[in-house]
Amino acid sequence: MMDYKKYLFNLIGLIVAILVAIALFVYTLDPFQQFRGSDKFIGNQRLEIGGVARHHDYDAIVTGSSMAMNHYPSQIDSLFGWRSMNFSIMGATFDDYDIMLRHVISTGKVKHIILGLDFFSFARARSSINPYLYNDTYSDLYKYIYNYTTLENCINKINAPLGKENLYHFDSPLKGESLWTDYENMVNSGKIYKNENFDYELMKTLFDETILNIVEQSDKSIDWKIYFPPYSITEFMLYQDKGSWEDIKKFKSYIINALLKYNNVSLYDYQQPQWIERLDQYMDLRHHSHYYNKRIIENIHSDSLRLTSTNTAAFANTLDSLILVHRRHN
Repeated sequence: MMDYKKYLFNLIGLIVAILVAIALFVYTLDPFQQFRGSDKFIGNQRLEIGGVARHHDYDAIVTGSSMAMNHYPSQIDSLFGWRSMNFSIMGATFDDYDIMLRHVISTGKVKHIILGLDFFSFARARSSINPYLYNDTYSDLYKYIYNYTTLENCINKINAPLGKENLYHFDSPLKGESLWTDYENMVNSGKIYKNENFDYELMKTLFDETILNIVEQSDKSIDWKIYFPPYSITEFMLYQDKGSWEDIKKFKSYIINALLKYNNVSLYDYQQPQWIERLDQYMDLRHHSHYYNKRIIENIHSDSLRLTSTNTAAFANTLDSLILVHRRHN
């Protein structure tokens, strides 16, 4: 006759052994660097930045969406004399920034923040960051250890670890004049950013609750360098085709006026003719070349194309006239 009590104890012992083995496996590989820093990364920004921010040595970060992913910390450090990390997040939206930036600032390490600010970040929500990777409670630790995604990335860290210089980077062929074909296909399909709501009041509210609130509450000694990325001219034409251009212009003007009030914030606008008309520097309508990434950092370092209360209107008017010129010629 089966000894059920012995069977139950053996089963409990097996379960405990498995749980201990999983915990040791995760603790040893620590794919999201929740326990310690490592020079081997997995390359998933939303899962990894929380631990990296907690355990690495840095005094500066560069962040933004995929438009900022190709900024090289080595270039930033060489020009500015900082110790920087790239904490860009593909498709970053306001809710990503709300968790990530507050967490990074709370470490007390960061003194300089370069932020590429995209309009679409406030036109849609993702809620993709897992908050438990940005907190320090026992329940959050449990969620990290006993998680299929964690175990999967333990294997990824064994098979294909990344170095810091390759972290969060991507590359695609430059499209040049074929961008006009992409633009026409977008217009003809009738699917111009269907999931993005460029309503002024919505974008303003989400910006106020996240980025503006974070800047306001952060230590005034933190140096913010915030810039508008150079999308191609075809991207701005799509905004007009979608009927969102006036709301976006109004929103951009609001951002500028709101942030210029802070002495520790510098604003830069790279949505200028010399940048956005060079279609040979674009991978698609939004994403520019690595060369542009390097030039943006060089220009921020030299304080070029910096926005002030006196030149903001002139910068905005340039875009309007530029869109009109390209509609006449294409």
